[in-house]
Amino acid sequence: MVYLLPSDGMRISVSIVMLAASAASASLLVMMSRRPLSISSSPLVGLYEFKATKAQKAGFSLDAMFLDWNDPDAVPKLQSFLSSAASQQRLPLITLEPFPDRAAGRTNADLLPDVLSGRHDQRLVAIAKVVADNPGVVLLRFAHEMDKAGQYPWAFTDPSHYLRLYHYVHNKVSTLKPGNIRWVWSPIGSSSADRFWPGDHYADLIGISIYTSRLWSDDGALQSFSNRLQRKRWLHERYGLPLLIAETGVSGPSIDQQPWLAEALQSLRRFPEVCGLVYFHAPQPEWMPLPTGHEDWHLNPEVLHWFQQQLPLPSRPGLSCVET
Repeated sequence: MVYLLPSDGMRISVSIVMLAASAASASLLVMMSRRPLSISSSPLVGLYEFKATKAQKAGFSLDAMFLDWNDPDAVPKLQSFLSSAASQQRLPLITLEPFPDRAAGRTNADLLPDVLSGRHDQRLVAIAKVVADNPGVVLLRFAHEMDKAGQYPWAFTDPSHYLRLYHYVHNKVSTLKPGNIRWVWSPIGSSSADRFWPGDHYADLIGISIYTSRLWSDDGALQSFSNRLQRKRWLHERYGLPLLIAETGVSGPSIDQQPWLAEALQSLRRFPEVCGLVYFHAPQPEWMPLPTGHEDWHLNPEVLHWFQQQLPLPSRPGLSCVET
């Protein structure tokens, strides 16, 4: 399968690497102290679409979906998604969104007390059972981008509220003893993200989001992928876990998109802690407007075609999104 790690016999010993890397940077030493470097691994790549198109027939190695746990069709949608990922030998990434049950009149203020009282347990357990029954590993990204206050109902101003929510859900899912789930703690990557860190026991990977637009800078410059990543990789240095670019996107014409994306893919060689990347091939959700207007992250057709031709990415020493 495309997402399996090399065998233990193929791994480089952490202690040997650290002795040989006396001239390496401090950040690399921190990385190796927590996770072994594999001899060779290709960063996984996925393309998220709100509705799948022919673009999904390309050689992607990650499948991504967003799932509102209140969706009455959540279970069959999840089953279909996992079946499709397995048939294409892709690693599934599920972003599980704990919205309040608005159909029942519940509001953002009700979310935490409702979760802690067990109001969402039945739906949560049903979803978790589907994931646990999957024969392969599943990346579970729960309550993402919590460090941008007000963006989502779970982006609480008080981090302790988020931590109670995250720990409750993690512990509830863990009662099923699902050995195939890898938890993706996924802030935007702001300077205050560490206030929402759930603890070593509750995360296997760190997901971050990287978007850019010319409208976001005073001079109209398009900030590079590697520049934005450099600002957020402190999370890896702090916690030693692999980084997953769980969402990334660039708006604008093809003359902007292709060079930006090319730099992004090439820069992954310089960041061995990044195990994968998902391009958000969709418009900005209408219910989440940005100060600069309704950005569209769709790749233009010629850029999308070029992107597909880059797959699979070349192998390089680095961390894996999955540990056996």
